[in-house]
Amino acid sequence: MNRRFWLFYEFNRSNYSYDIMGWIYASLKGYFGGGYSTGYSNEIDGIQFSDESAINPDAELSVARLGLAGVNSTTRGYFGGGWTGSVSKEIDGIRFSNESAINPDAELSVARYILAGVNSTTRGYFGGGTTGSVSKEIDGIQFSNESAINPDAELSVARSMLAGVNSDTRGYFGGGSSTGISNEIDGIQFSDETAINPLATLSVARYILAGVNSTTRGYFGGGSTGSVSKEIDGIQFSDESAINPSATLSVARSKLAGVNSSTRGYFGGGDTGSKSSEIDGIQFSDESAINPSATLSVARSDLASVQSGSL
Repeated sequence: MNRRFWLFYEFNRSNYSYDIMGWIYASLKGYFGGGYSTGYSNEIDGIQFSDESAINPDAELSVARLGLAGVNSTTRGYFGGGWTGSVSKEIDGIRFSNESAINPDAELSVARYILAGVNSTTRGYFGGGTTGSVSKEIDGIQFSNESAINPDAELSVARSMLAGVNSDTRGYFGGGSSTGISNEIDGIQFSDETAINPLATLSVARYILAGVNSTTRGYFGGGSTGSVSKEIDGIQFSDESAINPSATLSVARSKLAGVNSSTRGYFGGGDTGSKSSEIDGIQFSDESAINPSATLSVARSDLASVQSGSL
């Protein structure tokens, strides 16, 4: 998923100093939405980045579903697509400032599920998935007015059950399943919405995986190779070369989702053979594995993620 902006503001007046940096940091959170537990879920829960405590806001998805994807602006998180018993065009989500539910009029151009999301500062893009057959589609939402968008760009390889990461300038879709399990990395150039297809591929081909990113690298975690995986691999943004850090997930699983702060990436939920509430991940500075004590409020798989204060 995506990277947060650091905001610092210090106000000095009449010998008083008002430092709101701590308040801003404390407001940064990762949210996991939807999925499947004992049925289709409208749950939104997550993690507070500052102290890695579990959160469970009152907001819920407008439409309970599984196999959806997430994108976010600086102020709102959007969940797109999914499966309700049939493929969905739905876009709903959460307003970060007060953690209230939102349901914009925009919908996906093509109804589908088990898709992935990436975003620029101005637009969210949903890529791939299946309509009943695997899709190359990239569509999405304009953040400024919450209108639907449908750029000409398509994935280089049609597939579902993929994951997304993004740099400042490009969104990358990794892994998935087409005619078989894929190690493909392709995506979209944000500036002109053209398709991209770097030479890098995943170190381990797999599907139903998740993505997180630092400012310099995108990491794909978990998934299935035919059995559940602990793998974390990815892409170096500067030269689009493949990376394969030694860190692995604490718990091997598939059908999970990812969020990140500026310093750490967190993988939440999924399926180990049973539904999981696990949150584990990676420390960006040294690429070591992390395993905070926080867990999801509701164990589930096939969920999606967004985060506040970040892109």
